[in-house]
Amino acid sequence: MTATQTLTFEQVVADNQETLTYLLDQDVTALTPALLVEELRTAGREFSDSFEQINQANGAALTAAAALLSETLTLPADDPDMPVLLGRARMRLLDTEI
Repeated sequence: MTATQTLTFEQVVADNQETLTYLLDQDVTALTPALLVEELRTAGREFSDSFEQINQANGAALTAAAALLSETLTLPADDPDMPVLLGRARMRLLDTEI
């Protein structure tokens, strides 16, 4: 991604589509942003309750990403915090493992 491109919610999802589709067991591109955030929260709680370390790490990453993405839903697209929140959410989601 070049410095002139603006990161969007949709790009964050697209960058993580394969992993998210697997972890959430559904096509994440079909979800609205608000529904995706709720699914991330639910999955984050479920994975965090696991005894397996990878699942616990995935749970923490999904929960953190859900919190960050949730904040973006209430901000205008040109808000200066938007790229920071989206970038952090993207990085948290990239931390997940299948």
